[in-house]
Amino acid sequence: MRTYRTSEIVGIIGIHPNTVMLYEKWGYLPPVERTKKGYRVYTDTHLEQMKLVRMALRTEPLKWVMKFEIQTIIRSAAQGDLGQALELAGEYLAHIQNEKNNELQVMKAIQEIVRSDSRQDKNVSWNRNKTANLLGVSVNVIINWERNGLLEVPRSMNGYRVYGEDERKQLRIIKALRQENYGTQCIGKMLKKLETIKKRMEGNVSGEKEDSDDEPLSSLTEAEHHAEELMGYLGELMRNRTDTGR
Repeated sequence: MRTYRTSEIVGIIGIHPNTVMLYEKWGYLPPVERTKKGYRVYTDTHLEQMKLVRMALRTEPLKWVMKFEIQTIIRSAAQGDLGQALELAGEYLAHIQNEKNNELQVMKAIQEIVRSDSRQDKNVSWNRNKTANLLGVSVNVIINWERNGLLEVPRSMNGYRVYGEDERKQLRIIKALRQENYGTQCIGKMLKKLETIKKRMEGNVSGEKEDSDDEPLSSLTEAEHHAEELMGYLGELMRNRTDTGR
């Protein structure tokens, strides 16, 4: 079996040497032997595993549990149990598909928030305490969302933050997404996509349903494709190692 030095392996995979060290530290790679001088020695098995890691990590985990699932798949493959890794990848794919169905329900709730129109409070601005109280969250939660860039709030002449109808709707949407355990970074991207959808809805004077209304706000469709490719690669590795007796 061919062996590789660190410089060769990073050139083939296209990653930084420190990333390879992290993969080894996290248990993403099979044990790496060293020469008498302490240099790491990689094999074709390590090369295949690094390709698998890069493939598995292409999609940013949208929820914490999905990150854990990906890590478990990678570590199972690193331990040489490709059968278990393939089985876990199948469960991960099923989870993604289930999340897609759930997200369609979340989108319906979000669309109701966007379309809601409270005439009584339409032109009324609230302070942060009242907003938090009526939203059912703590003030610190709202502060955290603002610090993470999920919401921009205008200020009054006295410098106090004021929450109008748009800000209150945004907060309700953020709360709905947080209740579904989406990560902060993922929510930020979903909110940007939602802005595009809202503009399209405002321009759709006929009120007709558009084909893209049923598309997930998150990158679940992309994650689904990546999971299918990961399963295909794991199946290929299993066949190749059976043929070569590795």
